[in-house]
Amino acid sequence: MTNEPYQPISCALHEAYQYAVMSRSLLDLCWRDEENKAHHTRALPIDVLTHGKAEYLELELRDGTRQRVRLDQLLKVIVVQGGEHLLG
Repeated sequence: MTNEPYQPISCALHEAYQYAVMSRSLLDLCWRDEENKAHHTRALPIDVLTHGKAEYLELELRDGTRQRVRLDQLLKVIVVQGGEHLLG
């Protein structure tokens, strides 16, 4: 996603993402892509996975397409129902 080295996230935050996947919680997310462009969307988390030395959240977008976001590039993550902030 980006050329910057991956910065590991906390275990608690990693577990929160895994719980969001298991509970099929709709998320409101903001992140920066490899060109440092900010994105905002609502999506269903599908999986937390590792590729290379980085971890990603795989999302299913409203149109059914899938998007992978590197965990250290997430800026804001809120559970839509209940409004719980998972990240800043």
